[in-house]
Amino acid sequence: MAARRSRPIAADHAIHPIQGSQWKRQLLDGASELFTRGKKDKDKEEVQAKEAELFQQINRLQVELEWLITSLSCSDARELRKLVDHDHPELSVSRYCALLGLPRSTLYYRPTPELESTLRIMARIDALYLEDPCSGSSRMVDYLARDGIPISRDRM
Repeated sequence: MAARRSRPIAADHAIHPIQGSQWKRQLLDGASELFTRGKKDKDKEEVQAKEAELFQQINRLQVELEWLITSLSCSDARELRKLVDHDHPELSVSRYCALLGLPRSTLYYRPTPELESTLRIMARIDALYLEDPCSGSSRMVDYLARDGIPISRDRM
């Protein structure tokens, strides 16, 4: 049907009817772009400018994060634990730990105090070591056994 309409035009301008149909189809398919081409270019420039700005911001944040991680990695685990906010609405505990370079197990670790008996044994070992710094674990076990402190080499 389109070929019939383009025949008189094709005959007037000495072109093949199929060529006229193709041009008509191209015009109808792209007619909306004729009036918005300038606007699309402007929108495209705005998108590219916004994209460049976002890439700069990402780069800046990565540099700041690397600095933060390296500066906090020197900190004591007790200090790093204090920085974690367990009730933060957006950052999870896992993310806090990742940002601080702190293992989650370290976050939850609670040290257990040494037993009084263990502290007494350690104090006696220190005293014996000061008297005889060349003695090894076997000799220390013998010294402690003479003092009435039964202890194995493994515990030593």
